[in-house]
Amino acid sequence: MIRKFFCLVIVLGIMQSSIAQDTIKVFLMEDLFWYLENYHPVSKQASLLVKKGENEVRKSKGQLDPFLYTSLTEKQLNQKEYYSLLEGGLKVPTWYGIDLNAGYIKNTGVNVNPEKVTTTDGLMVAGVSVPLGQGLLIDKRRAAIKQAELYAQATLMEREMMLNKLYYDAYLSYLQWGSCYNQMQLYRNVYELSVERFNGVVQSFQGGDVPAIDTLESFINMQTRETNLNQAKLNYLNATLDLSNYLWYENYTSLDLGDRIIPPAMNELYKENILSQDSVNTIILQLEKNHPQLKWYENKQEQLKVEKRFHSEQLKPLLNLKYNFLNEPSGGETFNGFSVNNYTWGFEFSVPVFLRESRARLSNTKIQLQDVQLEYLSKKLEIVNKVKYSYNEQLALSQQVSIVKSTTENYLSLLEAEKQRLLLGESSVFLINSREASYVQSALKLIELSIKHQEAIADFRMASALW
Repeated sequence: MIRKFFCLVIVLGIMQSSIAQDTIKVFLMEDLFWYLENYHPVSKQASLLVKKGENEVRKSKGQLDPFLYTSLTEKQLNQKEYYSLLEGGLKVPTWYGIDLNAGYIKNTGVNVNPEKVTTTDGLMVAGVSVPLGQGLLIDKRRAAIKQAELYAQATLMEREMMLNKLYYDAYLSYLQWGSCYNQMQLYRNVYELSVERFNGVVQSFQGGDVPAIDTLESFINMQTRETNLNQAKLNYLNATLDLSNYLWYENYTSLDLGDRIIPPAMNELYKENILSQDSVNTIILQLEKNHPQLKWYENKQEQLKVEKRFHSEQLKPLLNLKYNFLNEPSGGETFNGFSVNNYTWGFEFSVPVFLRESRARLSNTKIQLQDVQLEYLSKKLEIVNKVKYSYNEQLALSQQVSIVKSTTENYLSLLEAEKQRLLLGESSVFLINSREASYVQSALKLIELSIKHQEAIADFRMASALW
C-alpha cells in the first residue's frame, strides 16, 4: 500500500509538473513494473485474453443447459379440422451423455396419423436417452467442455508469457535509459572540468607561467568534451523517448518522463543479485512446473489427449437406447391412471463399414500429439540452456565489473596525483588530459559492463519467467 501511494505521488509529479518544478524524482525499477502491471495496454490485452478463456468455458457448458421446446401445426379445410399437432416439453442434457426429457403431446383431428393419435386430454411423456456404444465414455459435449477448460488454463499461461516479454523489453529499455543518463552525467562532469581547466590555463598563460601551446591543448580538449556531451545528451533524449513507450496511466494516457524524472545513479542502478548455484539448479528443476511456456505445451498435450479420446470413441458403433413413460391424464388429474405398461422404447444402431474417416482423424491427432511432445522437449532444452547461459554470463560479467571498477578507481587516483604534480610544476596539461581520457574510457567501460550485467540478469529472469 505504501509503495502504491509512493507511485501515485510520482504520477502526480509527472502529470502536474508545475506543482513541483524544482523537484527531481528518481524513477525506480519497481515503479516501472507497477506501471506496466496496472496500465500498459499489453497487460490489459492479457487480462482480456483470460476473460476470453472464461467465456469459452461458459459457452461450452451451455451445451448442458436445459431447454424448453414447443411446436404446433394445424390444418383447417372446408370448416373441418384435418389435424392439430401440439408438442412441448423440457429436455435436460447431462454430463454423462444421458438426455432426460419430459413433455406433453396432444394430437387431434380426423386425419391424424393413427400412431400419433392422443385423447382430447393429451399425453404426458417422460423419458431418457442413453448411449451404450459411441458416446458412453466421452462425447462431443464433454470433449468440448474439457477442451474449453484447458483453453481457459492456457490463456493464463499466455498471459504470463505476454507479461514476461513485456517486462523484459521494458526493463532493457529502462537499463539503456539509465546507461545513457550516467554516461551523460560523466561527460557533463568532465566537460565542466575541462572548461575550468581551460580558464585556469589561460590565466596561467597570461601570467607567463605556461606556454601558449597549453592553452590550445586545453581548448581542443574542451571542444572534444563538449562534442561528447552533446552526443550523450542526444542518446539520453532518445532513450527517454524509447522508455516512454512503456509508460501509461489511467484512460490509456501515455506519460512523458520530462526533465524532472531521472534514473538512479549507477551505483544504485547496478545490483549484484547473483543466485547461488543450488538456487539455480532448483529453478531449473521447477521449470516444468512453473514456466508458462512449458506449461502451455503440457496444456496443449492435454487438449490433444482429450481429442484423441474423442476420436477413439468414434471407432465404436453408435448404439442409443430410448425409453419414454406415457401417461394419459384424465379427470383433471395429471397422473391419474399412470401405468408402467404404457411406454415407448427403441434404439438406433449404426457403424461405418471401414471407419476410414474416424481412423484418419485419430491418426492425425496422434501425429499432432507426438509433434507437440517433441516440440516440448526441444523448447525445454532451449529454456534450460538459456537459464544456464545467462547465469554463466552473470558470473563472468560480475568479475569483469569488479576488475574494471578497481581499474577506474586507479585511473582516478592517477588523475588526482597528476593534478597535484601540475600544481607543483612537475607535469603538463597534456599529461592531465591523457590521464583524464584514460579515466573517462575506463568509467564508460564500467557503465557498459554494469549494464550488460543487469541485462544478463534480465535474460535470466526472462528465460526462467521469474520477475
